[in-house]
Amino acid sequence: MPKDVQLQLEVHMEQLIKLTALLHQRLAEAERELSELKAIFCSVQKG
Repeated sequence: MPKDVQLQLEVHMEQLIKLTALLHQRLAEAERELSELKAIFCSVQKG
């Protein structure tokens, strides 16, 4: 594989890894927010 192509591939892989990590982080935040909303909803239903 030509050097420039290999370098481009490595850069894209690094970006993909960073984006995947960011996505997992956002997903975890969204799950926390959803849990909070569920708790609020349950307390409103009971009250």
